[in-house]
Amino acid sequence: MARVYTAMLAFDIVSFTDSRRDEEVRLLLRSRLYDELRDAFTMTMLPWDGCYREDRGDGVLVIAPPDVPPHLLMDPLAHHLLALLRRGNRLAGEPARMRLRAAAHSGHVARDAHGVVGSAVDHMFRLLDAPLFREAAAGSGTELNMIVSDRLYEEVLAERGVLFPERYRRVEVSCKETTARGWVWLPPGGRPSGAVEGPDQA
Repeated sequence: MARVYTAMLAFDIVSFTDSRRDEEVRLLLRSRLYDELRDAFTMTMLPWDGCYREDRGDGVLVIAPPDVPPHLLMDPLAHHLLALLRRGNRLAGEPARMRLRAAAHSGHVARDAHGVVGSAVDHMFRLLDAPLFREAAAGSGTELNMIVSDRLYEEVLAERGVLFPERYRRVEVSCKETTARGWVWLPPGGRPSGAVEGPDQA
């Protein structure tokens, strides 16, 4: 694809390489990841087959088509994916219980014969990998933890998309040479961990 402005997501299975998880369990988790993402996208009216995807071993990068409303990648998708994760974990033994970290962002992306490239992609993965967000996710105890870039959050807020600002907490994250503001989504019934600021909202 040519260089386009669009919304994107990155997902990562929490503690994928935990010593309690052998190869069979990891293969099961990868299968669940793709099955439940596909189902969540379908429930959210997002075109799973129309998205560009790159496998990351313990996660996946998803680039939405430019015409997809960006708000769908936030609250609507998060609620559907959380429900599917909780359902899938009900009968799973502890090593096979799946928790995800997710990051959402918007920006310019270019694609060549080898994949996608762009500073927006780099920024999103730095949000996903930021130590503060990892700490918040580890302490939350919930099946899904999501961080949204300040750019995407403000775009959706300005466009009056489906967004519940009271479900977000503002954070300042640092990873490598990136320092940026993000917004951590709190699932229903979830509470901010000590790594996340108090009731700062838009």
